[in-house]
Amino acid sequence: MKKIMVGIILVLICITIFFIINNKISIKNYSNNDFSIKYDNTWKIDNKDELKLVHKKSNSIVSIKTMVLDDNYIDTNLNEIVGNVIYSIHDQNKDYNMLSSDDISDKYQAMSYMFENDSKNVLVNIYKKDAKLIIVYYEAEFKYYDIVLDSVDSILDSLEIKVGE
Repeated sequence: MKKIMVGIILVLICITIFFIINNKISIKNYSNNDFSIKYDNTWKIDNKDELKLVHKKSNSIVSIKTMVLDDNYIDTNLNEIVGNVIYSIHDQNKDYNMLSSDDISDKYQAMSYMFENDSKNVLVNIYKKDAKLIIVYYEAEFKYYDIVLDSVDSILDSLEIKVGE
């Protein structure tokens, strides 16, 4: 009986190693005049004009848009600006309910908003550097949201906002 169990464990280890070797995750870079990010090969670029990444297995979406504010907003706090952006999100997506909002300041002024509708969770992060806003929109079906979130967090952590170019 022990020999059978050891044999099964060895087969499972071999299968796992084979799976890991054949599914290497590589990191890709994306950069434009406004920002740069790093993402892994589980994502594909669907649109480069307004960056849209689609997760290959779950069809979850990460969309990144840039807004350039008037010069008089360079010293304005993000909290004073973000109301209009959130209003637009509500206006365009009336079936979304806001679950939470958090100040996620790290290297930029940043706010995070969590929404949901009947089938999806949506995370909207808004970053401000000088007069530039970067809006990151992550949408996934309930069953995939948490599974893909680690990959999305890696993308968000890699975000670099460019200014003065």
